Amino acid sequence: MIIIFYVCISLSIGGSTLMLTHLFFFDNLKVFAQRIVACLSISDCFYAFGLLLYVEPTFDGYDVTRCTIQGALTQFATICAFVWSTSISYFLYVSITRGQRELIYFERYEKLIIGIGFAVPLLMATIPLFFQSYAPTPAKVPATCSISSNDETKTIEKNRSLSLYLNLTLFYIPLLSSVLISVYFLLRTYFKTKRIKSQYELLNKQINIQLMFARNLILYPLALFICWLPSQIVFLIFVFNNNWIEQIQQDYFIHQTGPYQYIRLVQYGVSFLQGFLNSLVYWFNSYQMRKRLTSLERVHLDYQKTKTFFSNNNDQSENRSSQLSNSFENLQDI
Repeated sequence: MIIIFYVCISLSIGGSTLMLTHLFFFDNLKVFAQRIVACLSISDCFYAFGLLLYVEPTFDGYDVTRCTIQGALTQFATICAFVWSTSISYFLYVSITRGQRELIYFERYEKLIIGIGFAVPLLMATIPLFFQSYAPTPAKVPATCSISSNDETKTIEKNRSLSLYLNLTLFYIPLLSSVLISVYFLLRTYFKTKRIKSQYELLNKQINIQLMFARNLILYPLALFICWLPSQIVFLIFVFNNNWIEQIQQDYFIHQTGPYQYIRLVQYGVSFLQGFLNSLVYWFNSYQMRKRLTSLERVHLDYQKTKTFFSNNNDQSENRSSQLSNSFENLQDI
């Protein structure tokens, strides 16, 4: 299990690092949207490196300081990922439905937006510190330090209630909100673009690319949802059927049998792949967009030839060709 966890963490670190490298050297970071994607990648890097601080803690006698740093760092990074994934969906919606000029308004407040995007998760990662609620899971289960009350002065029931409320308000509600809001804006973008009609071949191709782009960006919140789906299921079981969780824990710790080990393996292993899955979505979208834009450029050249041919004969044709050229340039900006 330790080997599998380290492999998953290494994949996330490698994917996030390559994604940042590609954004820095090959993509244009002067574009506002690309800087938002870079913030998502930075969040994934923080999460993956934070996991390396603690992969197999013990329940008793663990390094409290190291566990607290690891728990706060991973909590901060995951909330950041939720924020930037939602932001990508919203800014795509703005750029396609309202035009690129609308993004200029947001670019004026870019530093404020990025500051808030990192400050709010930092605040949410700080709250459990006041309750001393960063703790590891029981021994023999490779895991990480996360929000889990382990106060010896409180009863088991009070510790369980505190862990439940903190996890619900600081993690699971933000996660579900991020997924739902992202899907909402992406679907609005998709159907808004789908309703656009055009009699020109170039504009039809432009609309098709926008539809594909909007459809593919659903993969970001989908990857987020897949990464944390096992944890959500375990959390719901913990809330509504805690006796079953306690029973399989006892079976594992006492008799070394039962599904508890495999449940933990799936729960943590899949969540550790967050950075890797986000990088796959990024590479897939980049490949698809560059491929479609290459085909669009060929059509654009044909229209340029047509514009040159008719420019001396028909002013109306010239104006239409100019409009198509501007549309193509706007699409490249998107």
